[in-house]
Parts: sequence; C-alpha cells; structure tokens
Amino acid sequence: MEIEKIIKNHVMSGKSPAIATGLINKNDIQTFNYGKIKKESNIEPTSDTIFEIGSMTKTFTATLAVQLQQEGILSLDEPITEFLPELKNSMFDKNNVTLYHLLTHTSGISEFSLPVFISQMFSIMFTGKSHITEYEYDTEKFLNYISTLKLKNLPGSTWMYSNLGFGLVGKILERITGNSYEDLVKNHICDVLDMKNTGIDVFEPSKNGLATGYSFRSKQSDCWNVPAIEAAGILRSTTSDMLKFLKASLGLSKTKLSPVFEYCQNTKITPKIPPSMKLFTKSVGISLSSFCLGWFVFPQENVDVLGHDGGTQGFSSFMCMNLQNQSAAVILTNRAMKPVHKLGLSLIKEMENRE
Repeated sequence: MEIEKIIKNHVMSGKSPAIATGLINKNDIQTFNYGKIKKESNIEPTSDTIFEIGSMTKTFTATLAVQLQQEGILSLDEPITEFLPELKNSMFDKNNVTLYHLLTHTSGISEFSLPVFISQMFSIMFTGKSHITEYEYDTEKFLNYISTLKLKNLPGSTWMYSNLGFGLVGKILERITGNSYEDLVKNHICDVLDMKNTGIDVFEPSKNGLATGYSFRSKQSDCWNVPAIEAAGILRSTTSDMLKFLKASLGLSKTKLSPVFEYCQNTKITPKIPPSMKLFTKSVGISLSSFCLGWFVFPQENVDVLGHDGGTQGFSSFMCMNLQNQSAAVILTNRAMKPVHKLGLSLIKEMENRE
C-alpha cells in the first residue's frame, strides 16, 4: 500500500480526527496531513500545527542530561541524593539510585498500584480527564512524596517504565542549573536545532494553531498539565520541529548536539522485563527487549529501530528511526489511547521497501 494511503486510512477509519506525519528517507523529507484539528472546524492540520507529544518528551530529557554531563556539569553515575538532599535517608539514598538508573527506567521506583492505573485508564477513556494527584504536585510536595516511596526492584536489575522517575530527572536538572525545564529545552535543544514551536507554553496563536485533543471516547479533553513530571511528558511540538530533531538524531544535520545523540543511541541496556510490561507492549502490537537513553529499541527483521511513543488525555504520538538506513517517521494525532506504534513502524518499513 502507498505511504499516503496508509496514513490517510488512519483518519478515514475514525481512529483520530487529525494526523500530522513527517517522513525522512536520507535527506528526502515528506509530510502528510489529514483530518481536522478541531471536529467542528474545517481547519486541516499542517506541519506547523501544535500537538501534545506526551512521553516523547523523555527523549528530550535524556538528551539534556547527557549534554550537561558532556559539559562537566553532572555525572549520570552520581547518586541522585548529591543533587537532592531532600532524599537523604530515603530508599533512593540507601540503594544508591543514580541519574543513569532514572534515565533507563531501572531505578526500581514503583509508579502506582494496578487498581490506580486501571482507574486512570478508564477515566481517560470515558471522560477525557486524568487527575493523578501526584503529577500535579509542586516541586516541594513532589520531592516529599518521592522520599516516602519504596523501591520495587533493586536499582539496575529490572526495567519498569516510570513517569515519576523522569519527573525526578527534570527536578534535578532544574536544581543543578537554576533554570526551568522549559528554558533548558529551549536553550539547549530547540535553539540549536531551530525548533521554534516546541515547548510547554505554546498557547499563543500561531500560524496554524493548536490541535484540540479528544479522549478515547471522542470527548474533548483538557490540556495536559502535570507540573511534577514535566520532564516525563509535558512538551508540545509540530511535525516540522520533530523532523528537525529526528534529522539531527540520524546524523543528517551536524550540530553541537551530534555527540550527545550518538551517546544516547550507543548507550544500550538489556535489563529484565517483568511480565506486566511485556503484556502491555504486546497489547499495543510491539515487542521490546532492549533500550537506549531516551529511546526504546524495536527489533524489526534484520534491523533495530529506535523510537518513543507519547500519550496524554487527548493525544497519541510516535517517532522512530532506522539509523542504518537513515530513515525516520513522526506521527502526531489528537486522540488519546489510539497507539500509532504499528503505523510508524510500517511507514519505516514501507520506505525501506521503496529503496
């Protein structure tokens, strides 16, 4: 099937009101945009329409941490209590949890109980709202809460996806630099790559506007507001900007971030993955066995594809890249809990088939 038809069918089948897609095949860039950024409008998305990108934010956070390490400002191997004395005498202190553990989801931090998780999923599905109290804490309250947590696994032993862990990384980076997370992203990444429409406060009217988010049940959702875990999932962006990020990550454009991207991609781990995590990844049609800093590794026939997804209460997104073939895809949609992993991976494969 042609690439354009694959993408268009996603909207035509009712999976999302709008989809904005960008593809890179070596230095050739294509964009495809379909649907409506708000159901009752006739405004179609463009490459400059702003979407919430959810957990794709984590790739930016990992990039920031590695850049600060290469500048000699921090070390990923340092215990996090060196940066946050509030966590002294906590389980993080007693188990010597490091920034590296947080960035690889191997800190042992326990996110939430299964009943709470299920409750939140139903809330997003049927109401378009998700109010996880801990995600809405200010920094002081968040750190106090973190200090009371127990570790589910020994640090470094097991992979357990954690928004709280990446939220904690953000607080550490803010503490070390004295800058807000958004300023760090803008100054260290967006300004370098000329990403003008990526950030947290991007609500000022832009040329093509901000897409409206919708829940799994097609109810209009609130904007994602999670001050405690900004570094885990708060960023908003466009396909135009994300293509710049992916092009630099592929090494097709050389910047001062090039060694940072290479470090993140070459830092690969293969930890134990618990059954619950395997079940979740299988449910969205993907398989995982290893991880890089800020990236999942998706084994695809004879090559590994690096990628990361994102989901908020009104948006679903995905980006992936094949370093070997220098191809990449980014997909931004305005409907929650409609994973686009398989779509992104199929687009990468379709590009390979065309070569």
